[in-house]
Amino acid sequence: MPLHFKRILVPTDFSDISLNALDYAAAVARNSDAEVTLLHVYESYEQHANISLGLDINEIIEKGINDKIDDIKATNKNLWGVKFNTKVVNGKSTNDIIKTAKQLKSDLIVMGTHGTSGLKNLGKYLLGSNAYRVVNNAPCPVVTIREKKSNIRFKDILLPIDNTKETKMKLDMAIQWAKDYDATIHLVALTAFFEELFVEIKDLKKMIGDIETKLEKAGVKYTSKMIRHQRASESVITYAEKIPADLIIMVTGHDNQWSKVVVRSAARNIITESTVPVLSINADKV
Repeated sequence: MPLHFKRILVPTDFSDISLNALDYAAAVARNSDAEVTLLHVYESYEQHANISLGLDINEIIEKGINDKIDDIKATNKNLWGVKFNTKVVNGKSTNDIIKTAKQLKSDLIVMGTHGTSGLKNLGKYLLGSNAYRVVNNAPCPVVTIREKKSNIRFKDILLPIDNTKETKMKLDMAIQWAKDYDATIHLVALTAFFEELFVEIKDLKKMIGDIETKLEKAGVKYTSKMIRHQRASESVITYAEKIPADLIIMVTGHDNQWSKVVVRSAARNIITESTVPVLSINADKV
């Protein structure tokens, strides 16, 4: 069945990285005929000034955002033909992104992240740690983006797998993306010596075979590879760059069963370090 993203939320501070996320969201929205809501979260100016201005700050800021969006749309052809809404919230970015996604019943959040090596100590910006908190608590899948791509495409999708039930969840999503965009799914199974003490390799190989059978029945192109790693996140990121992948699909959630769930425990590093966009599905929320 095709993707059914009808309401896409894009948190923005109008930094370059958040505008990159806007381009990405527009590409997805155009394919699925979705509406994009730009969310701007700001801290109260009255709180800092300790005075009442007698003005509707939200209204003023929202007008400024609408004017800004009009300017961007006029010069950015990637946004043409996409329906946009705006929402302004007075509060804290992480909490209000999650709250707004629930209120709007968003199907997808697309957000920029500066990653672990980006800007620091700027509360209003969407930093890597904030992005991961959104991913780990959002009521819908989240795409995180670190770098601008000159050509947004979805032709090569990397799917790290293990033998847990969460793999089926992301497999279904990957198949939908692959069918919509005529993409190739690249399966990569990761193992390490200490993990092999807990995970039977024969079970993982059977899981790979079952997934390959499902992909063949779905008519989806695929490749598969098994890698013994030293650090799971580095192996995923390196392989994604080698393909090169257009999207990595991960399952996240509370980091329990670390020794049993190889990929899930590495999710945070992949989200904050990958230069390839990452689609995260929260096993505990979705």
